[in-house]
Formats: sequence, C-alpha cells, structure tokens
Amino acid sequence: MVTQIKKVILSGVYWSTVNQVFTQVVGLGVTAVLARLLTPADFGLVAMVTLATGFLKILKDFGIGAALVQKKHVSHEEYSTVFWLNMALGALFTAVTFAVAGPVSEFYHEPLIKPITQVFSFSFLVNAVGVVWSNLLIKQVDFKQIFYRNLVSVVLSGGMGIAAALYGWGFWALILQQYALIVINTYLNYTRSGWWPSFCFKREFLSDLFKFSLPLLGDKSLNYWMRNVDNLLVGRFLGKNDLGYYTKAYSLMLLPVKQLSGTITKVLFPSFSLIQDDVDKIASIYLKISRAIAFVSFPVMINLSIFAEPLILMVYGDNWRPVIPLFQVLSLLGMFQAIGTLSGNVYLARGKTLLMFKVGVFSRLLMIVGIVVGLYSGGIMPMIYGYCITSLLAFLPELYFLGIIINTSLFALIRNFMPYFFISLITGIAVYYAFAAVELGIIAEMTIGSIVFGILYILLCWVFNLSALKELLALVKSYRKTR
Repeated sequence: MVTQIKKVILSGVYWSTVNQVFTQVVGLGVTAVLARLLTPADFGLVAMVTLATGFLKILKDFGIGAALVQKKHVSHEEYSTVFWLNMALGALFTAVTFAVAGPVSEFYHEPLIKPITQVFSFSFLVNAVGVVWSNLLIKQVDFKQIFYRNLVSVVLSGGMGIAAALYGWGFWALILQQYALIVINTYLNYTRSGWWPSFCFKREFLSDLFKFSLPLLGDKSLNYWMRNVDNLLVGRFLGKNDLGYYTKAYSLMLLPVKQLSGTITKVLFPSFSLIQDDVDKIASIYLKISRAIAFVSFPVMINLSIFAEPLILMVYGDNWRPVIPLFQVLSLLGMFQAIGTLSGNVYLARGKTLLMFKVGVFSRLLMIVGIVVGLYSGGIMPMIYGYCITSLLAFLPELYFLGIIINTSLFALIRNFMPYFFISLITGIAVYYAFAAVELGIIAEMTIGSIVFGILYILLCWVFNLSALKELLALVKSYRKTR
C-alpha cells in the first residue's frame, strides 16, 4: 500500500509539475502580449469585476467538490446529485450577479463596470457544468490528462484573447479569454471522464458531504475576503490604474509560488486522503516535501526580488514600472506562502476542516488589520508592508496546529525549512551588492545574476550538508524506477 501511494504521489507530482510549468509559462506569455496591447486601466476594470464576483465562485458548490475527493467511495447517484446542485447554484449566482451589476458599478464609481459584470455573470452557469468532471480527474489523481487539457485550454483561450485585443476589443478581450478557458477546459474534461449525470437528486447524500464541506467553505470564504480586502480598498480609494499595477505585481509573484507548492498541493490532498489514518506516514511525507519546497522556493523568490526591475521590464514593458517596488516586497512574502499552502492539504485529508476554519478566523483577521492599517497610513506600499508582516505572524499558529494534527512540534516544523531561508538570504545579499556595481543590459543582468545566485546557493547547501538536494535527487530516481 505504501509503495502504491508513493508511486501515485511521485507520478502526480511529476505531471502536476509539468502542468504548472507549461500552462503558467504559456499564460505568462499571453499576459505579456496582452500587457502591451491593453492598458493598466483595462486590467484594473476586469480586476474590479472579478473581485466583485469572485466570492460567488467560492460558493459555487459549497465545497462539496473537495468532499467528493476526500470521500473514499462515491456512487453515481452522489455524483449526479452534486451535478444538479451545481447547476442550480450556477443559475442562482448568475441571476444574483446580473442583478447587482448596477450597485457594483456605483461602488467603484465606474460606469463600465455594469455591462462588464452583466456579461461576466453567465460564467457561473457555464462553469457549473464542469465541476464534477474536474473533480473526477482529481480524485483519480489523473494529472497527466489534466496537463494535456489545461495546456490546450490555455493556448486556445490565450490566442482568442490576443486576437480580440489586436482587433481593438480592449477589456472585452480579457472577458472573452476567460469564457473560452472555461468552455474549452470543461469540454475536454468531459471527453476524458466519459461520465454523464442521471436525473436524480437525493438530499440524504448531501448531509455527510456538508459535514466536511461547510467548515471548508467557511475557511475559503474568510481566505477569499482576506486576500481581496487589499484589492477592494485599492480599487475603491485609489482607482483602476493602481489596482491594475497591484494585481499584476501580486499575480506575477504567485506564478512561482503556484509552480513550486501549488503543483504539489494538487497531488497531496487526494494522495493523503488515501492514507488519512496513517499520521506518521503523512508527517514524514509532509516534512520531506516542505523541505524540498523551501530548498527551491526561498532562493527563487529572493532572486526575483533582487532582479525585479529587469523582470518587470521584460515581461510587461516600460509602462508597468510602478509594479517593480510592489513586486520586490511581495516576492519575499511568497517564500512563506509557498510553505503555507501545503498545510491545508493535511487539514483536509485528516478531515480537520473545522479546526482549519477556526485557525483561519484568527489568521485572516490579523492580516486584514495589517492591510487596512497599512493602506490608511499612506497608500499601496504601507499596505503591502502591513500585509507581509501580519502574514508572517499568522503563519506561526497555522504551523502550530498543523503540528498537533501530525504529532510534530512547532520547533521541528520551523527547523525543517529555516536553514534554506538563511542560506538564501546570505546568497541574495552577496549577489545584490556584487551586481549593484555592474552595468549590464536587463536580459544579461538577470540571466547572469540568476546563474551566479544558483551556483552560490547550491554550493552553500553542499558545504552545510543540507539534505533537501539529496532527497530531491532521490525522488527523481524513485520516479524513474516506478514508471
């Protein structure tokens, strides 16, 4: 059983990594093109709409999709019941969003928000169709097929968005791109799963699922508003241009975080659910994976912060220079976000959604205070500092209760990844001062600087005999043997 789980995890991590790398690289390329065809205001307008409607996406299936993944055995009737529930919720949320388009427009003092919101409202109904098909592939840990479908969806939808921008559609090009992504991905997931719902709806199936999903829904709701209080306040008080800059800085910071930890978290939840009663095995796997994430994410995020200017100019162009200082600070926060995203999978797999919700209440409120105080102290940069400081403080109780779940002390969890932080920091300081006195082009500066950073970092890890590099190489060898 252990060998089987190891094989599932290694295969899932491999294909999830391939999925993240290719889809995110293609997505970044599409964004880079659109950033040169559209204005920060265009991105800001769409960000306002997606912020206003994003909460309903959290509610789209009341967290039942994750409950289906966590439950060991799910019948055809249960899947069908969830499918029709999703359709009903999609229709409801479409109607609600369409109705509140006017008030949302008035809140932001932007007349264009109303028609954008009304058009975008139908995405809830369209998205509801494919929720079960997507969860079927996740439950099967079928990340190879998920990769192929996501890549095709991103390429085709990105091409449609770029074509629309070239024809002068402005912000409507971004809306078209999002619709195309949903429709294409849903169709491809259906063709792979081959499942079709029957006309049944049995409420008794939902009661057990809700016991798992409702606390999870509460945690996701809190997390959504915590992560979007900054966007809400920036859009309301600073306007669409500043919101466009801020969302681009944050989304670019999240790209490597998603590549590094997001890749693995997609695999951990369904994989941990298979061994949810073996706490020692979960703890062992978690410690190894979090160590590997720290080994990679810490130097990457510090390196990105150092070379933020050439990166932003290469990706977005000179018109997006205000993004640079925002991205520099957020990148440092991204180091710990990469570690923090792993813990939720342990809570879920162990069925501790209520505890996750309670911990989330404290953590999110603390971070919201930091965001609000920072923003009212002087604008976007103080807000980012407040958000980063309180996020680091909130990280500690999350780790503490994670340790309780897997019978591991808080000190052991911190000691597991802190050596990689200090070595990354020392390397970053050395590279920063070395290249501060060198005049190079932006491409040469970032390329050479990143190579020097990587070589120096790996040498220091080797000198101090840290285990993550050896464990990563061992994982690669193990995966090759299991193929």
